[in-house]
Amino acid sequence: MFKEIVFTPNEFAALAKIDKSLVPAIEGQGFIKTHRKRIGNVDRKVISLEEVQDFFKMIREFDTAEHAAKKASEMGTGAEMAGTAAIVNEAIAEATTHFAPRLSQKTQMFYNVKGGTGKSTLTAQFVMMASMLGYRILAVDLDGQGHLTVNLDILDAHERPTIYDVLINDLPIDQAVMNVAPGLDLIPANLSLCNIEIPLNNKTRREYRLSEALAKIADQYDLIIADTNPAASILNGSMLVASDRVNVVCATNPLSFHGMSLVMATIEEMQREFKRALDVKIIPNMYDNREVISQEVLGELRSQFSEFCATSVVNRSADLNEATKRRTTVWDVSSKGIASQDIVSLTHELLI
Repeated sequence: MFKEIVFTPNEFAALAKIDKSLVPAIEGQGFIKTHRKRIGNVDRKVISLEEVQDFFKMIREFDTAEHAAKKASEMGTGAEMAGTAAIVNEAIAEATTHFAPRLSQKTQMFYNVKGGTGKSTLTAQFVMMASMLGYRILAVDLDGQGHLTVNLDILDAHERPTIYDVLINDLPIDQAVMNVAPGLDLIPANLSLCNIEIPLNNKTRREYRLSEALAKIADQYDLIIADTNPAASILNGSMLVASDRVNVVCATNPLSFHGMSLVMATIEEMQREFKRALDVKIIPNMYDNREVISQEVLGELRSQFSEFCATSVVNRSADLNEATKRRTTVWDVSSKGIASQDIVSLTHELLI
């Protein structure tokens, strides 16, 4: 499970984009702490999720790499290890160049009117990876199937309040929020959301109720990420009104590509109706470079939607299925696998 994930020093170095030889110096200066954990038949030195998150929070407090180096030098005063302060300077400054940017697109939604594109899986992987990087995340499941909720290891969602209770029954939104892991909160979903359209349609300011509810708790989070149901629904329209960015997940197959024109037309119509300037990112998913049709669809996406198509491509991978089965991040399945690298790349792109 994601909340129990730990990192080896090498995995931490890879995630922080620093040389693994610098990790002992960082630990020696107190920037991170390690502990022993039995994994299989071996006691290994590991770093907890909270420690990794705190490290990334720390380096994002620095305005520049020079500021980071100065701070590291100050904290290194009196170090027993010769040259430790200089080494920490190098490590912190290097990491700061990758993780210092401030977020410009705070509220994002993963969207497609077609099902089966892998949208919920990517939403779950994105929120977990962003949480690993120390961002405070609120995930909002707007799909009655509750796949994001299950991905985040909540199996009793039928007993919990959802966004239905917030929008229809006027439940204070903070009472629908639950914590699922350090730095990661969730508003879960259950089948009640399948019946939200008629009562929501009868509410005044129906398209604005969701954005107004989220605004009440937005200052508690760095990112608010929603997984939507595969439909052109009022609820999804409400999330479009609330969002800064729409991430359209498109599987690299002909049927998914065929529906892209409808998806983009829906988004454009919403922008005109509600006078919203949305940033749109199309994410090619389930790519298989062995299949000619997959290559052709990716080429068409980049040709017809060049302005919106993400640079990152998520390859078809058994690791993503394994992560879903284990209800954890692909990083926990294989930190060196192609799926992990794809999710890391996508996360960094969506955080800019």
